[in-house]
Amino acid sequence: MDPGSLLNFEWTELGKLLINLWIIVGLVVFCAANMLIGHILIPSLVATSHIPPLVEKTRPLFLVLAIVSFGLAIVVFLQVLDLASVLSRFWDDYWI
Repeated sequence: MDPGSLLNFEWTELGKLLINLWIIVGLVVFCAANMLIGHILIPSLVATSHIPPLVEKTRPLFLVLAIVSFGLAIVVFLQVLDLASVLSRFWDDYWI
């Protein structure tokens, strides 16, 4: 594989592929952080009286944010599958 033989189109598609992969990582981390806040931190801090019980009403917001970010991660993953076809143009055995 010689990177010099790639055309501008392939470099552009590879750039989009890498950006979308990083977006997936960010969305999954954001989803996990919201799940931790909604399921672990808020109930634990309310139970130990470190925060007022009124804060427990914000739990559904964190859970909705987690679900939405996970859904967005799935959508971006489907775009990544579409963009991954550029790999077969210059590297036939990319499943190794």
